[in-house]
Parts: sequence; C-alpha cells; structure tokens
Amino acid sequence: MKFSKENMPLNMHLYNKLNNMCIFNNLKLEVINGIIFKINQTNINLIEPHRFIIKVNDISLVILCYDNLNLYLYNREILVNVPMLKELINAIRNNNYGM
Repeated sequence: MKFSKENMPLNMHLYNKLNNMCIFNNLKLEVINGIIFKINQTNINLIEPHRFIIKVNDISLVILCYDNLNLYLYNREILVNVPMLKELINAIRNNNYGM
C-alpha cells in the first residue's frame, strides 16, 4: 500500500482575518498547515486540518480548519466564527470564563 502526501491550500482571506484580529489584540498567532494523505489507487483520503494556535494569558486556543470555510475550537463539535473568538479572547483576558 502506497501513500502520498500533499499540502492543503490555505484560505488567505481567513488567515488575514485571524492574523489581523491577533495583531489588533496584541496576541501571537501560530499557523500549522494542513496535510492531505492519500492512499494510492483508492478513493480514501485522510485530512489533517490547518491549526491556528492563539495564545492568551498562558492559555492556548487551538482553532481547526478542515475545509477553509468553517472554524472549530479544539475538535469538530464546537463551531466558532471570528466574532465568537473575539468574545472568547476578551473573556479570557478579563478572567470571565468558566464561571
């Protein structure tokens, strides 16, 4: 069984939104590009999503992007968007989360 691997294209519009949000809020954004693993001579693919890691007050938010459209917080169960991320970051900065 042979495998091939290719980089998943990154939506630059989405990246620019997240990067601008982090610059505006004085946060660090780390991006790990996604990878598509293909099993040759089959129709089976495995997708490793793009990971956007935002560090706020010693807390790392891991945002996953599988399809360049939707953002997920930590796993595919929590769908988020940029305004929700801004609220979450503000809550973490003000220590108003989890209560």
